[in-house]
Amino acid sequence: MARGTIVATILVLLLAICCTTTLVHGKEWIVGDDKGWAIGISGWENGKRFQSGDVLVFKYEPAMHNLVQVEERDYNSCSVVGPSKFYDSGNDHIQLAGGKAFFLCSVMRHCEQGMKMAVTVE
Repeated sequence: MARGTIVATILVLLLAICCTTTLVHGKEWIVGDDKGWAIGISGWENGKRFQSGDVLVFKYEPAMHNLVQVEERDYNSCSVVGPSKFYDSGNDHIQLAGGKAFFLCSVMRHCEQGMKMAVTVE
């Protein structure tokens, strides 16, 4: 009888852990929607409410673009001189934490052509 109670208790605990994990997982956002991460994407983020735990998915042609997570100074100047994280898979998934996050494409003059994005995470 005690064995059945232990098994039932373990199953309930596993179910509770699975439910908690699901609640913590954020929303997945495809940056640029059908257009993807592309020139002129700046402004796509306007009006959206990003939460900690949300995931930004950057889809692009890696032979033509890249993704760089930069500091605000580099974002404003469209240059990459400070600490940065480079991505080039063409299908990059970035989980957001609180605060602000800044992204740009460092290929040629793509950033100056609007291939950059800043998000504020609540």
